[in-house]
Amino acid sequence: MCQNNCNTKREKGEHLSYEDRVKIEHLYNQQDKNYTEIGKELNCHRTT
Repeated sequence: MCQNNCNTKREKGEHLSYEDRVKIEHLYNQQDKNYTEIGKELNCHRTT
């Protein structure tokens, strides 16, 4: 499964990495998580 936590800190204004995008897709489509839960898992704001 794809349950790796993102421990790297993004600087303000940086783009999401490909790995972050894959995690978002998995969390949203496979685990039915909402934006707030995904933001907490990736350690970024929910509107990102």
